[in-house]
Formats: sequence, C-alpha cells, structure tokens
Amino acid sequence: MWTPPVITQDDLNNTLPDIVNSVLLSGITDDVKIFRDKFGIPHIWASSTNDAFFGQGFASAQDRLWQMECDRRKAYGRWAEYLGVDAVEQDTMMRRFQILKSVTKDYCATDSNTRAMLDAYSKGVNAFIQKTRALPIEYSILGKQPEVWQPWDSLAVFKVRHILMGVFESKLWRMRLVNALGPEPAGKTFLGNHGAQLVILPPGSTHKVDISDALEELRRGAEAINPLRETESGSNNWVLDGSRTASGKPLLAGDPHRALDVPNVYYQCHVTCPEFDVVGLSFAGCPGFPHFGHNATVAWCITHAMADYQDLYLERFNKENPTKYEFEDEWKQAEVSEETINVRDGNDIHLTITTTQHGPVISGDPAKGYGLAFRYTGTEENNTGFSCIFPMLKAENAHELDSSMRNWVDPCNNLLCADVFGNIGYLTRGKIPIRSSANAWLPVPGWTGQHEWEGYVPFEELPREYNPESGYIVTANNRIAGKEYPYYISQDFAPEFRARRIAERLAKLSSATILDMSGIHAERISIPAQTYSQLISNLDLENSFSVQAQKELVSWDGSMEMSAVAPTIYSAFRYKLNIRVMEHLVGSLKEEIVSGNGRGSAAYFNKLSVILFEAAREQTDWILPPGTSWDSLISRAFDEGVRFLRDCLGDNVASWKWGNIHFTRPRHVLSDAFPNLAQLLDPPSMPMGGDGDTPQAAGYSPASPFTVTGMSVARYVFDIADWDNSRWIIPLGSSGHPGSPHYADQASIWGAVDLIPMIYSWALIEAESHSCQILKAAKG
Repeated sequence: MWTPPVITQDDLNNTLPDIVNSVLLSGITDDVKIFRDKFGIPHIWASSTNDAFFGQGFASAQDRLWQMECDRRKAYGRWAEYLGVDAVEQDTMMRRFQILKSVTKDYCATDSNTRAMLDAYSKGVNAFIQKTRALPIEYSILGKQPEVWQPWDSLAVFKVRHILMGVFESKLWRMRLVNALGPEPAGKTFLGNHGAQLVILPPGSTHKVDISDALEELRRGAEAINPLRETESGSNNWVLDGSRTASGKPLLAGDPHRALDVPNVYYQCHVTCPEFDVVGLSFAGCPGFPHFGHNATVAWCITHAMADYQDLYLERFNKENPTKYEFEDEWKQAEVSEETINVRDGNDIHLTITTTQHGPVISGDPAKGYGLAFRYTGTEENNTGFSCIFPMLKAENAHELDSSMRNWVDPCNNLLCADVFGNIGYLTRGKIPIRSSANAWLPVPGWTGQHEWEGYVPFEELPREYNPESGYIVTANNRIAGKEYPYYISQDFAPEFRARRIAERLAKLSSATILDMSGIHAERISIPAQTYSQLISNLDLENSFSVQAQKELVSWDGSMEMSAVAPTIYSAFRYKLNIRVMEHLVGSLKEEIVSGNGRGSAAYFNKLSVILFEAAREQTDWILPPGTSWDSLISRAFDEGVRFLRDCLGDNVASWKWGNIHFTRPRHVLSDAFPNLAQLLDPPSMPMGGDGDTPQAAGYSPASPFTVTGMSVARYVFDIADWDNSRWIIPLGSSGHPGSPHYADQASIWGAVDLIPMIYSWALIEAESHSCQILKAAKG
C-alpha cells in the first residue's frame, strides 16, 4: 500500500520551474525568448511558426504541466491510476466516450499545417519534461512521473473541456421526468404554461422496452464525472461600434463563466513570430487561442451558443448475439472493443465497449437487448476543427476571421469580433446537426431510421451579423435567432436577464472608454430580484424578523452588492420558493434535483427557477400548489428564508451581508484525496457580489447555497484603437504551482472586479519584463 509523503511549504518552493536560465534544446531552429511580466504571464518571441508553438508548449508546461496531466488522464479514463477506486466510475464513463480513439483519428485526418502546429507544441512540452530539474509537487504527492506528451493529447484536453457542455444530460433528465410524471405534467416543467402543447412519447412506453436500468446507470455515470463538468457554463460578451466610442474604434469585452478550477481553466499567453502576433487566453495543453485573443488587426471572443449537438439513441440488440443491433428491420454489426482500467491499490476493471452507427453505448447492456448510444459532433466523424486555429491567428480583418471558422466543429459558440478597420461582427460557429424535432427533447429509438442526422446547417447559413445599425452586439447564452430562422438550434437557451442588462447599459453610451466596458463586468442588478422584491414589499407579514427583513427590500434596486443585506434575504427567499414549488411539481425527484448531482439536474433546476419567475411576474396560477395563492406562497417562502438565515447567521439582520455567505471556494484537485494538504494546495476564497442572473456571474448550486460555483473565469476588454490599453484578469494566477508567487496573485484584483494591463507592444514588454529566458537552439 502506497503512503503519500509529508509535504511542506519548502517542498512547494523547491518544485518551481526555472524561468530565468537559458536552456539548450533540440526541436527549434533558432533561439526562442520567453519574457514574463510582473504577473508571470509569458510573452514568447520566435523566428518561425514551429518555434513559436514549441515555445508555447514549453511555457505552458512550465506553468501548467500538472493541469495538463489531469485533463489528459481524465479525458482518457485513466484517473484511477492516480486516485484509485474513487475514480473508477468516472473513468468508466469517460472510456465509453472513446475520446482517445476519436482524437487519434482527428489528428491523422487534419491538414499538414495543423499537425505541424500540434507536433511543435508537443515537442515543447516534452522538452520541458526532459530538461526540468523539478516536476510539479503533485507528482511527488502521488509518486508518479509524467508520460510523453503526444500531439493528439492537445485535442483530448480540449475535447474533455467541452464534451460536458452539451445537452445530452438534459435529455436524460427529461426522459426521467416523463417516466416519473407522465408526458403532460413533465412537459409543463420543460416549457412553462405552454408545456401542454408538447406531446412526448418516450421510447420506453411506445416500444415496450424497459430502459429504467439504463437511465439509472447513465445518471450514476453522469454524477461520477461531475468534477469534470462546467457548472452553469455560460458567458457574456459585447462589442461596441466605433461610432459609440471615444477613440472612434470598436471596443470588445466580455467574460466566460465556468467552474473555478485550480489552476484556472484559461492560461494568459502571448506568442509572436513572423506570421502572427497574438495575445490571449489559451487552454493549457492546447496551441493557439481558440476562444479569446487578438493579433495586430482583429480581436475575437466567444460565449457558449447553447446549441444542441448531442443525441441519445435507444438501441435494440440481438440477445442471442449482442454484437448485432437493429436498424430499419436489419441486424447490423456493432464495433466491439475491450478496455482495462488500471486502479491504484485496487483490482483492474475490464470493460466491453460497444459502438453502433450512432456512437458508443454509454449505458445499458447489449446482452440484455438494449443500450443508449451517444451521438456527438465532436466524435461523430473526424473532427478537424483545430485546422481553424492557424488561419484564425493570421486573419487580417473580421471577415477573414469569419471565413477561418468554416471547419469549426465543437463547441458551438457565439463568436464576436472587431477589427482596426472599424468592423464589428457576430457568427454562430460550429456544426449543428439537422434532424427530427423529436431528437431535441428525449432519447429517440435508433432502430427506426426516422431520427438520423441529415447533415449540418450550411456554414453560409449559420446566424451572423456585421456592423448593425444599433452600433453594438450582445451575447449572453440567450436565444440566438427568432422563429424566422429555418434551422433548429436548441431548446435550452439562457434567460435574457444578463443580455438585457448589458444591452441597456450599452444603449446609453455614445463616447465609451475602456472603463465603461470594464464597468459592465461589475453590473450586479438582478432583474428577477427587482420583481420579487416588489412582490415581497406588498405582503402583510406577521413575524417580526420577517417584517424587519422585508424593510430591507422595500427600496432596494435589485443590485446584488456583496456588502448589502438585501441580496442575502432575497436569495434565501428565492431558494425556499423554488424548493416549495418543486416539491409540488416533481414530487420524489425533488431531493435528487436539489442535491445538484449531475449537470442535467442543475440545468433543470435553473430552468424551473426561470419558469417560476415568469409565472410570478405574470401572476399566472398554473404553477401554484393546490390551496395556495401567490401572496400565501411568497409569504411562506419568505418566512422560511428568514428562518434559514437566522439559523445560519444569527438574529442580527444587519450582519446578513451577501459577501458573508456568497463566496468562492477554490479546491485543488487533490485536496479531497489528501485533506491534510488542503491548506497548502487551496487558494484563498473571495467574497462575491452578483448571482447567476447578473452580468457579474456568481451562480451557486442548490446543493450548497450560496457558495459560488459558476463564475467569471476571465474578464477582458480589447481596445482596438490601442492594443496596449487592453485589459484582462483571471481569478487566480498564471501559474499552477501552489508554491509560486503567481499561483493566486490576480485573485484580489479579480475579486474587486478590476483588470490588469494586457501589454502587447514588444518595446513595452521588454521594458517591463521581470524575467527573460532563452531557449537556445541546439545546432547540428
């Protein structure tokens, strides 16, 4: 049995990488220089594209090798090799997604320039592994060594970051609700008051196949990979035309919302060579800047489009020969493979993976005659999306940037851009399959041939807009297009709250500066809070504490300030209101939904919360529990919320400040396994304003109110008139080493919703650099 070593602060300090001394390396044709600013952010100068991507790989490994290792192992279902039996169920689910198989095929199918980019990056990573005097502390804790970084590993870490941002878990949840409640009651909880118009015939009842075991298995698998998911994944971004700015050039800003990883999911970086000069937010383990960045002439950023590109198919298998599955009255041969999960200090787990034409079977048992297959654009066929990266870096204007996205696959994004010529633009990028409307809601029968994908929305017909008359564009995961758009995109867009608040602020600007843009990052007014506080203010309450709490809401504007008491009272009330109505609507499934296990249940909770708000605003009574009115329901939930706060925070209402219970709780990936090391490994928590409905994103799970789980994991403002005037921030720091001064040195600035310079010009970089390391090319 392995015993982990004792780790001290000195051990953390002794495992920091050398970022100063020159190092002689093969794999580059000329010297590469890595300058680091006062926040440890690398600025990489190279004389060729090969050397540039090599340098990006080397610097990424210096700062984030452990994070890259985690993502790679989780993608391939090899986490149990490090953490033992606790990771087996997670690994089992990930093995069934078959990411390793898909990315090796993707790598072989892509073009030569993309392979060269991936090759150079991986050589840079491996050069660091081979030359470093000390590996990240996590390898010592686990007694492990890193393996060679393969070029396709970069595709894997990107894919594992996004496979769980799709909608298959929502379809699973809808199926479970239909089975539990029946089609019409379940439909109301999907769509609100219009739910009765939705007629749902689940495969289980129509075809007399009992898939309850498969659904339960898939639920457990979805919960097992919970640490990998992007909680309340969303984002804001907005672009303002030069006619509305002080400089006469556009301003582009925003912030992605994800779970708070340690280290942060995004990695600040700057890479320069003769063919491009780009600064932005990369993914540790991936070359280029697929989400956020700018070169000398154009800037880009994304939010999640919330598109539906994942389906679940119920497959019929031949019980006498489970390698055969039915399709259009014929038995087809499935692809079957065997895999082994190696378990630290445990027995190996052997898996049989069955794949149909719809994708891998991720739950069920073909030997019993059924299984649920997972169909996903990212693994459906060869995914050559990374072939967009190099053209993207070299794009000279907004329209070239748009064209560079033709082969983008996954995830589907709302891409905003702005260029030095004054253009601003929007594109929905990514592959959106065309198929029957039934696929949008639930798992569908795979044997009929009626639910096949019929191709993808043509690139030329994806939603796009350039230089609108309004002078601005806003995206916040809200609905992309109206009923006139001919193609189905999704059922599950975010409510308009964040987008509306941002648009209202932009509409008032006529001579905007970077400060106006960064001020929107701190926008904390909640539209639901304004409505609910008005309804609460009109109540005739009896409990003295409730009356005292009510007074805090009477003149409140709905701003979720962390120093205020009103946001705490409102949030506790709304939490109790949601729970009370959920008990009425879903009965025994309530506890499972509130537990927060699984992204499907979290998405459903959020959806139902919005439906309830809309019903309250319109005072429609279809959603009310029997024997209640809106006044009685709100009054009771308010009393329960106040009682909850008294139990948690005491009787002094003035001390119920939002920041006292609404804060981040960053956790290193090994802290749960080694709680004695948590104090050394975990960055500090930060109080936060805002909530899940405000542009300053700070959502939380119903399982743990009000600890922040979904937040801005980066903020940025691109000043197209003066690139050196651009600003950015991430929640922790550029380094993934717990002993580094840059592990969390941006945290307090981020907590104050402030930004740091995103320096771009090389004269300024060299003048302000805190270190310069030369990667020297080995000759001969």
